Amino acid sequence: MTDIFNFNYNRAHTSSVEFKTIVDEATSGKEQRRDMWTNPQRRWVLEMDKNKVDREALVNFFIAQKGQKKSFDWTWAEDKGGDGQTYRVRFAKDKLELSILELGYSNFKVELVEVFE
Repeated sequence: MTDIFNFNYNRAHTSSVEFKTIVDEATSGKEQRRDMWTNPQRRWVLEMDKNKVDREALVNFFIAQKGQKKSFDWTWAEDKGGDGQTYRVRFAKDKLELSILELGYSNFKVELVEVFE
């Protein structure tokens, strides 16, 4: 069963759409290009403001995914500028950095990267 990232966020924006191409120079001096990925890989940055309870729930979700190890489903909500599609993603980093403000409130960004399994 796949986990679902269902935490509310302020907004999400695509920070990149990326392809992976290998460029080899043949002995003749001509370049040869090969695709490493058949599909582009997308990344999103979610901007979040959380109270203490919601922040702890997100931290526990991050721990359950073991940082960037395990993938999960995330829907890019239309009301947040998205396309309404669900993507298989993982955290882009093994480190979750939070700014903890007064009364336990937090603001931070979480980067998600699309995966193909």
